Amino acid sequence: MSCRVLSDDQIKNLARALINPCHPPVIKTESPSTKGKDELPAMKFAASLAVFVSCITIWSSPARAAAIRSPDEVCFDSCQACLKPVHFDETLWNQTGLLKPCYSPRAIISLYLCVDVYCKPGARTAGLVPLNETCQERAHTVLPPFSLISNYSVEDIAKVRRFEKNETGQSHTFREVVIPSEHFFRVWWDTLDAVAYTYWYHFIYGAAMVVFWAVVVAIGIINHVGQHIAALRMVRTKSSASGSKLSNFYTRTLGIITTPATFGDRCAQKIGWGTVPPRIQSLTLVAFLLVNIALSIHGYRITPENFYFETKKRQVLRYASDRTGIISFANFPLIWLFGMRNNILMWLTGWDFGTYNNFHRWVARIATVQAIIHSIGYTLLVIDEGGMEAFINWWQYTFWWTGEVATIFMSLLIGASFYWIRRQHYELFLVVHIVMSIIVLITMLGHVSIFGGQFDGLFWVPCFIWVGDRVLRALRIAAFNPKFWDTRATSIYNPSSNIVRLVIPWSTSLYKPAPGTYYYIHVLNGPRCWESHPFTVATVSDEGQPAAKLLGEQVPLLEADNAGTSSDSAETQSLYPEACNMTFLIRPYDGFTSRLRDTAETAWPRKVPQTVLVDGPYGHTQPFHLFDNVVFIVGGSGIVVPLSYLQALTGSIAPKSVKIHWAVREPGFALDVLHNDIGELLGSSNLSIDIHLTAHTPRDELNDWPSQVTLHHGRINAPSVVRSTSEKAGDESVAVVACGPAQMADTARKTVVELLHNGVSRIEYFEESFQW
Repeated sequence: MSCRVLSDDQIKNLARALINPCHPPVIKTESPSTKGKDELPAMKFAASLAVFVSCITIWSSPARAAAIRSPDEVCFDSCQACLKPVHFDETLWNQTGLLKPCYSPRAIISLYLCVDVYCKPGARTAGLVPLNETCQERAHTVLPPFSLISNYSVEDIAKVRRFEKNETGQSHTFREVVIPSEHFFRVWWDTLDAVAYTYWYHFIYGAAMVVFWAVVVAIGIINHVGQHIAALRMVRTKSSASGSKLSNFYTRTLGIITTPATFGDRCAQKIGWGTVPPRIQSLTLVAFLLVNIALSIHGYRITPENFYFETKKRQVLRYASDRTGIISFANFPLIWLFGMRNNILMWLTGWDFGTYNNFHRWVARIATVQAIIHSIGYTLLVIDEGGMEAFINWWQYTFWWTGEVATIFMSLLIGASFYWIRRQHYELFLVVHIVMSIIVLITMLGHVSIFGGQFDGLFWVPCFIWVGDRVLRALRIAAFNPKFWDTRATSIYNPSSNIVRLVIPWSTSLYKPAPGTYYYIHVLNGPRCWESHPFTVATVSDEGQPAAKLLGEQVPLLEADNAGTSSDSAETQSLYPEACNMTFLIRPYDGFTSRLRDTAETAWPRKVPQTVLVDGPYGHTQPFHLFDNVVFIVGGSGIVVPLSYLQALTGSIAPKSVKIHWAVREPGFALDVLHNDIGELLGSSNLSIDIHLTAHTPRDELNDWPSQVTLHHGRINAPSVVRSTSEKAGDESVAVVACGPAQMADTARKTVVELLHNGVSRIEYFEESFQW
């Protein structure tokens, strides 16, 4: 079967049909008798496309979604649809379509009689008011009142000629008032009623995406507020019953829903091609997935006869394609909101960036699957109507090819966002992610351009979210240092510790760095100044700390004895003229961190000046000070988490016990931190530090360790640490904080869950890690 492509004028005519109600547009084509019957499938598909695009436009207005296409309106529209192709001898051929009743007495009487016969009285007002407005605006005429047909008796109406569908068109001219037959009217009623019913659900279910997450966020806000109220009401005493007592319900929630891994024991560890979030997040995402599936298959009305789509197969394809397309696009604002650094929901709920990043990825995956179904459905419709030739021909129209390209790039985005790519090639992932996201947004704007702006809001909202995020980033940068281009930092790399120590002054900042927060750092004098990386603040020095003492501590311990006190003092006074500094301990891997190492390594043992741009702070300060006992189980550079909180946890208002179990490979790194970052805090009565050396260490490197530190060989036995801490705590509250290797964190999480299941009610688990 061959298929003729519509001309540009005909396509424009289809687009103009968008502003009309759901009635087929007038498409002027050459007579089938002159061009052959093989052109009819293309014409039918084009007309059907324009009709349904028109319907989408009408029902996409949120303000009218609940009330649009009432039964009275559907009835009136059915009469209009029946009479629209009818030609009366008193009208010109160009006086057709919806404007016909504005010119033709027979047309308006026929319409009134149809409404009187088949509709309830409410249909008169529902349909005549907008039709009269149209006649006044476009034909400069006023419709006569409905009483025009008051002289028609029941017997007179019964004698009026009834016409069928095959009596309409250019080959028939009526010289009398007519009424559509009951069958003809019924098919139009079923068609328009099915459309009204289905598209009402389309947009209600599109809005349901926002409603779902509004409920989730509301629960998070209530929980967050409740935690703050509980913290404010907490009265800490020295008795064994001090601290907050968790209710049985809260304990069961922690043990069954909030804390456990989704399946088995693996949460931080990779499963297959990625990681699985904690159970509470997985349950939320599964619920969202089920809601999307349910809303994608419910709310269709399939009719035996349909003037838009002749078969049930085409009705299902069209309705399902539109439903999934609308819901997919409705998810776009959520995708962008959840993926931003400056997401106000993080502040409202207390959930971290990793939580919303999981939501971001899974909402995007679901939306992509819906977009694929949407595209496949339309492809099948086109091929079913006109074969592959018709499918190829449709690619010349902007709304068509932009929609297909958007689906393709959404699919590529999912493929380019796998866990391995994010972890191993983050900078490449980020560039590809941004570029493809821009392409998806632009092509989606082109795809919905035929709707006259009805769906443009779903394009502009992500744009505003993105721009707003960038504005807030700029404000954070300016708040840290108004002269953001002139933040002078220093870095040093000690090969024996394999850590880059980056020190940044914060005296120009409007706020003091808080424990547990992190900053995105750009190195402006580096080769890729546009790239950034998040780092948690390890230590913060204040004005109350003498600068000379701080600066002298910046030299790693193993080399400090040989460096010379006088030379070190002179060097550090020039590099650290201020006492207000924040220190980052950075483990070099690939990319950004490896460049930091390479730059600093060439100058070892001297420090290297760096010009940095600081974006932050981000993250939350956890209320560890409210617990009676805090145990940190950390590995490698994860030591920055306890270091960040250490000053607060050893002050005047502090837990009874703070224990740090630190697994570290390099003894030099451990000694460096003990000397430079912990220092005098080792003497705190509530602090104990256990260092687990995981690599073989010569005996001569085990001497001269501080007496307050307990050395172990081998990895941390996380379950043993957690259980012993819980047993010693008794009725006191315990916070277990993990940051480090995934397996270690998962075993700590598993042990806490087991204790909760066994009736230990005053223990909570915290995992401090950054997830891309």
